Amino acid sequence: MGITQSKQTEQIIQKTPYSSKNKRIDGYIPEQFPRIVEKEGQKFYSWNYQQNGETIYRSNLAKDGLLSKWNESVSTLYENLEVTTKSAPDNQLFGTRKYNKTTKKYEDYEWKTYKEFGEERTYFGSGLINYGIKKDDRIGIFAKNRYEWVLTEHSAYAYSFLLVPLYHTFGIPNILYIINHSECKVVITEMKYVSKLKQICEECKTLKSIIVLDDPEEDIDKFLEENEDIKFLNSHNINIYKFNEIFESGKQKQYPHQPNKADDLCSLIYTSGTTSQPKGVLTTHKNLISTIAGFYYIGYDFSDNESYYSYLPLSHVYERALEGTMISISARIGFSSGDNTKLVEEMQLVKPTIFTGVPRIYSKVYDKVTQGIKKKSIFSQYLFQVAYEAKKKAIENGESYDLWDKLVFNKTKQLLGGRIELLISGSAALLPLHQEFFKILFTPHFVQGWGLTETASGGTVQNHEDTICNGVVGPPLCSCEIKLESVPELNYNVNDKPNPRGELLVRGPNVLEGYYKNPEATNEVIIDGWFHTGDIGEALPNGHLKVIDRKKNIFKLSQGEYVAPDVLEGLYSNSQYVMQLMVYGNSQEDYLIGIAVPEKEIILDHFKNEKQENENSEEFFQRICQEEKIKELILKDMEKIGRGANRFGFEILRNIIIETEPFSVENDLLTTTMKLRRKAIENHYKKQLLDLYLNKSN
Repeated sequence: MGITQSKQTEQIIQKTPYSSKNKRIDGYIPEQFPRIVEKEGQKFYSWNYQQNGETIYRSNLAKDGLLSKWNESVSTLYENLEVTTKSAPDNQLFGTRKYNKTTKKYEDYEWKTYKEFGEERTYFGSGLINYGIKKDDRIGIFAKNRYEWVLTEHSAYAYSFLLVPLYHTFGIPNILYIINHSECKVVITEMKYVSKLKQICEECKTLKSIIVLDDPEEDIDKFLEENEDIKFLNSHNINIYKFNEIFESGKQKQYPHQPNKADDLCSLIYTSGTTSQPKGVLTTHKNLISTIAGFYYIGYDFSDNESYYSYLPLSHVYERALEGTMISISARIGFSSGDNTKLVEEMQLVKPTIFTGVPRIYSKVYDKVTQGIKKKSIFSQYLFQVAYEAKKKAIENGESYDLWDKLVFNKTKQLLGGRIELLISGSAALLPLHQEFFKILFTPHFVQGWGLTETASGGTVQNHEDTICNGVVGPPLCSCEIKLESVPELNYNVNDKPNPRGELLVRGPNVLEGYYKNPEATNEVIIDGWFHTGDIGEALPNGHLKVIDRKKNIFKLSQGEYVAPDVLEGLYSNSQYVMQLMVYGNSQEDYLIGIAVPEKEIILDHFKNEKQENENSEEFFQRICQEEKIKELILKDMEKIGRGANRFGFEILRNIIIETEPFSVENDLLTTTMKLRRKAIENHYKKQLLDLYLNKSN
């Protein structure tokens, strides 16, 4: 059967009204195309067809064409907000934690309704016009998640400004590059980042103004009057304004909205730059609305009382797409205060029903919970294990597990606010063990997804009803289609048995228009309408896709064996002693080594009897990490894990460097999406890696 991709094949589905009985949003459930197809007792989560001899995978919902909208009236992010505001004007939308300057403590959340936010978006957008900002001007936003971030974002949608997110963790070179490359005219930022802008202002040719946000803990007027960086910026003809003065100006003089069309750009979103300078992804309204439609139609029974905690950076397209999805279902969104140590405390206040994280977040919670269990009595450990296995079996059999929740798991659920109904993981591969663990402790509706900046974060998402499969990323969203392309040099082939394997290619309305000012890079990744992701996937018989490798990260050892470091890092990070790991090898050597950052708390607990008198925890940790026994402990544990997973001998690490300082964005060893910057890490540890190979007796 042959199907050609065209605008005519796109099908637009209108959202059904709320159910009057229980106020659940029914969602779109087409009678002829159910999300899950069952044949002979086997469930199939996607559908495929043949085109030019190739197998192309689609959501079961998209047999008649890709679904690019969740509502026939919504083709832009501006309309996304407008439609929901009309239907639910008094629903809470954005929440910010109030700071008490007298007690110097953060208190409960204060909320803005959809109607209030819509009005304030108009005020700030009009204020920007009053201060000289015009249609299509680039506006940089250099801040953590907060109310003013989304106020800027939606003002841009209302008045056709072009938003350019600047990652607050970026170093000076990347900030300078993005401001110049995108031709930012104004940057909105927090007080603490003004010093970074001061360092580069002389090289920023288009930057004319900086708008400074209030800090709840500081006096902005005093800051603007006394700060030396502000004086320096003023002396270099950079205008400095307070966010509130722009806002108040727009409140006094407003303008009619001038929103863009679906095919117009809504944002320049820069990639995290694992191997080179960041690339500006040309992201249109249609791109993001298509992803929102895909998320909207994953099949989950969203209510009109959903709550979401926003802590993943809004500068990433993933969080932007999730925010847009929350707006489409009239949910409320509570912002993190920016202090990661308050995450659990704030979850108690926001009480999210939907929580999204990255594998590292889930890994850390897993480690903390399991370590806590080990410290309990033998009886408590036994009860936990019995409850764990019993609930696991109940989930697999579709049986009730209320008893085990009441006896064991309800207290743990309070860590995430007590109301979680849907967990989501994205950004990188999630360990199957962690997915199973969270399904049992929190909710069986724990889905994993996959996407990239270039696909507006959309690609695949597991169906929430699939409570058994772990370690897969699910079927394609209904807004895109996917195929595999053989990578013979790495021995991946679409004709592999038992399952086809190859590079994952994506096509659909969510795929980028191209890279800004970079046609060469665009032509490298978009060929015949298909975006080449660089990720290696495997198509399972039940319609699930699985990400198994990364095309660019493969290297060969001297005996000719190929190694996929991403896979091994995911495996060995399952060691309780390992917080971060990079696997390293090269074509001159026949075995692997690595760089490991230990889990501090677990290491301290393991060696606690060796702590010397008057030695604080940090001193003790630094000392113990210099001793050979910690290396032996970690290597032995990783070898046990590798052998247990039936890994080949050449895939077992023979030696490691112990590093106590974690890889981070700040030290340029992680991307803003928490991926390893392999080349940077390799260069940083070049001498130590060479020494490990030279000193083979170790």
